[in-house]
Amino acid sequence: MSEIAVLPLSDSSALQYLKFERERTRPAADLLAGVPSFDPQSCIDPGCGPGNSTELLVRRFPGSAIAGLDRSDDMLAAVKRRLPQVHFQRADLAVWKPDQPYGLIFANAVL
Repeated sequence: MSEIAVLPLSDSSALQYLKFERERTRPAADLLAGVPSFDPQSCIDPGCGPGNSTELLVRRFPGSAIAGLDRSDDMLAAVKRRLPQVHFQRADLAVWKPDQPYGLIFANAVL
């Protein structure tokens, strides 16, 4: 029987994640393509990682307030460099409670 390795919080590497950015972004792009056409006032990307999925939201909804959440300090540092105009915060999604309603919660691979 094989075991699943669970990496500690500190082992989430944005650099390693981005080595396969195109492959990791494709499912997010496919998911977003299935979102009906509308103009949400706000969007949040829980588990935003280094920002590849968040960047898709920024492009698709340029008039929306976009935010992202991640529990990894390394991922947050990378995404803040990539998208400095977007608000990001550290959060554990197991206990996170939104501080406002969002027009779109875009959870690509975190759930």
